[in-house]
Amino acid sequence: MGILLLPAFLAYVAAVIYGAIRSYKIIEVHGVSLWLGLLLAAAFICAIVPTLNVYLRFKDATSLWAFDVPISLLFNPIAAVLLVASFAVLKSHWLISQPLPLPLSVAATGVLLGISVGTVLGLFFAEQLAGLDQLPRTH
Repeated sequence: MGILLLPAFLAYVAAVIYGAIRSYKIIEVHGVSLWLGLLLAAAFICAIVPTLNVYLRFKDATSLWAFDVPISLLFNPIAAVLLVASFAVLKSHWLISQPLPLPLSVAATGVLLGISVGTVLGLFFAEQLAGLDQLPRTH
């Protein structure tokens, strides 16, 4: 199972690092401003999405397979689409010669950081937060 989970986990860790570097650059250049508020709001909202999705998917379950929660977090189609779309927006300067508008860049960075941090933290804490640790496991 590690052959499937480890590369996906490493991709999300790479997205966390990339999003953190971009966020730091935004904060360094613009300081505490409206852009920081937009960045934090997008990151916070998007960090909740993976954990909430797992909770809603498994809240009525009577038992869980051992890897249900990690697989549903790492291979969540909504999170993957948002992650790829935000990365594509941030790298759109490769296709067009115009710079990306700042609000769009800040929002895409927040989405990228939020989804990736929410997924990585969700891998460690989603079962406890959602109360799914009380369910019996099947192997």
